[in-house]
Amino acid sequence: MSRAAVRDGIARWIGGTYDQAERCYRGGPLQADGLATVRSFFAKRVPDTDYTAGLEPGRAMGTVGVVHLGDSVERRVALGGATSGWKSRIYTVTLHLYHLATTPAAEDAQADLDALLEAVADLIHADRTLGGTVLQAGESSSGIRFFLGQPEYTPPPEYIRTYASVTFDADTYIQA
Repeated sequence: MSRAAVRDGIARWIGGTYDQAERCYRGGPLQADGLATVRSFFAKRVPDTDYTAGLEPGRAMGTVGVVHLGDSVERRVALGGATSGWKSRIYTVTLHLYHLATTPAAEDAQADLDALLEAVADLIHADRTLGGTVLQAGESSSGIRFFLGQPEYTPPPEYIRTYASVTFDADTYIQA
């Protein structure tokens, strides 16, 4: 499976329906957990409205996710003879999560992002094929890795910006 197919499949699986005009996915299964927008590539600029697009009015916080395929390793498995067979291609996938909050308490913003990290793990556990995109995800010896950064505060209007990520391996097999 190509990088483009894996990237698009994961973004669609976690992000929902593709919005061609905005070049992002919205309405995915984690929208209720605050994941408002998913992008398959890093954008030059992300409008603040992307953080809460489609979320409950008055929520005052939300997240933009970006699917990133870092390392990938390809190995041929010679099951079909000298010139045929299968290739195992394992992608290291990082879902970068950018959280923006305008809540009075920074603790509320951090707790919201903590809950989203758990929701991402639960979604992977519920469907390790990521919607049929890959053979399996999060099953390697690397497991599923979580990172939650420290919040950054901006002067008025007071925003609380926090970065987090979920990293896992996604295994595919392609015909050699």
